[in-house]
Amino acid sequence: MNKFKKLLGGLLLAASACGLCSTAQAGVIQIETNKSSYQHGELITATLRASALSDVLTGFFLALQYQPTQLALQNFSFGNGFDDGFGSYRFSSADQAGGSLALEEYADWAAALATLAAQQNGSFILATIQFKALGTGQFSLNLDPAYLGLLTAGGDLQTPDWLGASFQVTDGATVPAPAPLVLMCGLLLLLARPRQTGQIS
Repeated sequence: MNKFKKLLGGLLLAASACGLCSTAQAGVIQIETNKSSYQHGELITATLRASALSDVLTGFFLALQYQPTQLALQNFSFGNGFDDGFGSYRFSSADQAGGSLALEEYADWAAALATLAAQQNGSFILATIQFKALGTGQFSLNLDPAYLGLLTAGGDLQTPDWLGASFQVTDGATVPAPAPLVLMCGLLLLLARPRQTGQIS
């Protein structure tokens, strides 16, 4: 009977722990661009920011998706949210043809959590990425839901919500010339000018 009570108590404790895990806030990863409109050939800077965190993070992995025929990956850099001063483990894999950039970063196993908490402070930059606009139109940057996760200091692997970014690229050379409008205004001014009649004294 005592064994049965212990087993039942253990099951109830595990169920309550699972319930607490499922209600924990997983955070949000947002992609932000430095502008909403660019010109052909201009550099686009995108920032990946983690926010709404309920726990200190010790790692992340994600894959950024973009339009490879219209955007050329130039460079990228990681943030400092997982480096307590003794470095972190960083991995990356770029697939320009497929339009994907996979990034991973993990804090050292002995990292000072207090230092990480101060650097993350509820919101911090995971990575900064630059593209060159090769085409014109409306474009977007998104995350692959199949390859996305945050690792907490408690050892939990969470799937965060995410917000993509959209922006427009235009061709500055196609701006219509104002010459026809200027000519039309000049003709109207000539017609509206009052005529002067000569007087002979």
